[in-house]
Amino acid sequence: MTPSALLDLVLRTHAHGFLLALGATLLLTPLVIRLAKHLGWVDRPRADRWHEETTALMGGIAIFGGATIGVLSSAPLGEVGPLWGGAVLLFVVGFVDDRAHVSPPAKLTAQVVATGLLLSAGYAFGQDWSPWLSVPLTFLWVVGITNAINLLDNMDGLAAGVAGIAALVLGLFAFWSGSDTGTALGASVAGAAAGFLVFNFKPARIFMGDCGSLFLGYVIAALGLGVQQHAPAGGPVAAALVPLAVLAVPIFDTTLVTVVRKLSGRAVSQGGRDHTSHRLVFLGLSEPHAVLMLYGISLLSGSVALFVLFADVMVFYALSVFVAVAIGILGVHLARARVYETEGTARAPDAPPSPLQRPLHLLHALVGHRWKAVVGVLGDAMLVGAAFVVAHVLRYEQGFPPGMEAQMEAALPLVIAAKVTVFYLAGLYRGIWRHAGTPEMVRTVAAAVLAAIPTFGVLAAMGGVGSVSTSVLVIDAMVTTLAVLGARFGFRGLRQYIAAKNRTGRRTLLYGAGDTGILALRELRKNAAYDLHPVAFVDDDPLKQGQAVQGLPVLGGSDSLSRLCDRHDIDEVIVTSRHLSEDQRHAIREAGDAVNCHVFSFAFESVPARTPMPELPPTLGGDGQS
Repeated sequence: MTPSALLDLVLRTHAHGFLLALGATLLLTPLVIRLAKHLGWVDRPRADRWHEETTALMGGIAIFGGATIGVLSSAPLGEVGPLWGGAVLLFVVGFVDDRAHVSPPAKLTAQVVATGLLLSAGYAFGQDWSPWLSVPLTFLWVVGITNAINLLDNMDGLAAGVAGIAALVLGLFAFWSGSDTGTALGASVAGAAAGFLVFNFKPARIFMGDCGSLFLGYVIAALGLGVQQHAPAGGPVAAALVPLAVLAVPIFDTTLVTVVRKLSGRAVSQGGRDHTSHRLVFLGLSEPHAVLMLYGISLLSGSVALFVLFADVMVFYALSVFVAVAIGILGVHLARARVYETEGTARAPDAPPSPLQRPLHLLHALVGHRWKAVVGVLGDAMLVGAAFVVAHVLRYEQGFPPGMEAQMEAALPLVIAAKVTVFYLAGLYRGIWRHAGTPEMVRTVAAAVLAAIPTFGVLAAMGGVGSVSTSVLVIDAMVTTLAVLGARFGFRGLRQYIAAKNRTGRRTLLYGAGDTGILALRELRKNAAYDLHPVAFVDDDPLKQGQAVQGLPVLGGSDSLSRLCDRHDIDEVIVTSRHLSEDQRHAIREAGDAVNCHVFSFAFESVPARTPMPELPPTLGGDGQS
């Protein structure tokens, strides 16, 4: 059954639970908003909070009510009773915490009791594993995911949207597994989250509070255990990875916050604006864009989890590796954001960054100046192993010949070691990835092609020359090249993408769409100290006009400069062309003056001998103001 056919069947057989939960939540949420405002249940802006308007609280009442109506209408009470008993407990604890205060030990105790109810009903992480391993992992899973969703509730629409996506994916998985209870739970929670999201997406009219986030986190954690319990195929490892993939975003956010706070000398329990969503906004994305980006990651990881239903489990493992590396790249980029320096805890301007303030400097202190090589080797080992598996699956999509799968698994460690050695000798671990360019691309492609030679040697040594498939080697080289290039250029691409979405600062036109103009654009995007927002290029070359350079349009030439500055509300023009006559400079200056637009130049200047180099000002100086 295809994914679209699966979704169609679910809608025809279990849509009533989703629709009832959706409709009930849509009706209940406005009532809760009115009640909250009448009783003073509102959240006012604070320094450690993200919102800027007084907003109603207790939206979890509507989520809980809508989900309960959906579940009771579509699932037998006897089957869902223990699970829903734990959900009610955490909803009540969250409600009390929202209105008064519940100490962390008390909340943890309630979560442990709720997890015990799940265990008593037969839910367990790794049900076929030894109880000495399964029971502790179950407590860790439920408590961890419950609190992860609670921590994710830090920006308008984020927790409700991610929780709804997770519930929908887990509900689809439960349906395929033959679990009517799991399908009803997933559909009902997804419907309640979708209904609440109508009022919670930016600008939010209501927040869910702990009564909503603890409830959602617990039910979704229980759904994850149910998916493992009824997993139709893939083995215990795949069954354990499925809920991890579905809930990649909250797990990633909690891990990032915990690690960076510990490395920065801050209490893990301390609130703050240092979550994944906050870091994306700090780096330049708008709030809705940051939330939608995390929705996209959640959908991607959830799709990978569903992939195990329709493809070989080895492909699922390989795709999981690719997604894990991509999320790791995102994590490294986000960890570099100096969010704590915006909260009044910045170091002195002339003080060196300490390992506790800059997490990546701690890696440098522990491993030395080759820490990036260590991380690169580990990342490449995962990528080339996944590529090797994908190459075999694509080549033998109709089924492995006898003994081929066993040979592939036996050769995998040696292939990984051989390829990483070739990469090291080719110098792939000596570059700075966020500045990767054409030389790094050529070197990476050459290394990936050369790595096919030892791969052939390993396969020939294990099964004979006749057993080596040329198609496998070619596909493996192609997938390896794409994967390793993606990792190298992922840092640069992610940084440029986020920088290009930044809309803050004085609106700026760049005169000259040549090489120097591109250098100026990159400098402005990566250095927030200039406080400039590039809007477009202006260039007198008619072949460039109407085109786009680095995502910015080339609007016209110097004859239209005044009109363009006025139309696009431009504050400054930066001249990047190095071959302008005095008459052209004068014309540009007059055009800027006509609309009260400042004109600067971007130029490379020689440093006079025996003269101290001056500090760069926070604006582009170059030749100074024209």
